[in-house]
Amino acid sequence: MIGAGNVSTHISRHFHSAGHQISCVYSRTEESVQRLSGELGVPGTSNMEKVPLEADFFILCVPDHTVAEVAEQLQGRKGIWLHTAGALSMEVFHGITNEFGVLYPLQSLSKDRNIQKGHIPFLIEASSLQVMERITALVLSISERVEEVDSHTRLKVHLAAVFTNNFSNHMVHVAQQIFEEAKLDAGLLDLLLEETFHKLKEMDAGSAQTGPAVRGDQETMNKHIELLKDHPEWEKLYTFISRDIERSRE
Repeated sequence: MIGAGNVSTHISRHFHSAGHQISCVYSRTEESVQRLSGELGVPGTSNMEKVPLEADFFILCVPDHTVAEVAEQLQGRKGIWLHTAGALSMEVFHGITNEFGVLYPLQSLSKDRNIQKGHIPFLIEASSLQVMERITALVLSISERVEEVDSHTRLKVHLAAVFTNNFSNHMVHVAQQIFEEAKLDAGLLDLLLEETFHKLKEMDAGSAQTGPAVRGDQETMNKHIELLKDHPEWEKLYTFISRDIERSRE
């Protein structure tokens, strides 16, 4: 495992619990190495030269902009090389190694939260049919949701995931700040959040949409905009999204 951050932590745990032997955990940060390798009881190093020269898979769980650099440092090692990025083509490995692919977990992953094995869908891609077969077998040992997609399609999925997870999370962050300014407990939103996402499992988002923008209730929206006059960025956000909701109903 190359990297010891959020993604590496989760998939390492799942591979380890599925019985796969992790021969080494590498990270540039010694503290991260000790944390993850210690948890798994496997060797770890912050020295790239000590990464084994051969393994079934080298899984690069590093930031997108560092994948090419790290791959160059790994050059010469024998095995299938995979990266876990949603927005990066697998061709980043082209010319460095012959067997490569992508193992993208479609999930929001944080080291301090455990996600049950099987609850992470994976999008995979491979440089050849033989490599695809091996990646598929590997991933099916930890997940029942495996989809083969090309790099362009995976980028679209990543974009959709940003809207679904990152942007919705930011909206809740804004809501929590509004509650804080009003000296209210943001926990009051918990049941609303639960119902919002429960409903989305049963119906499409367009049909589930409620609120003043759907109703064309400009009077209420004007009141909200007035409340946001001290937060111009939130006002822009509110106005833009409200207009987009209205447009979607046309």
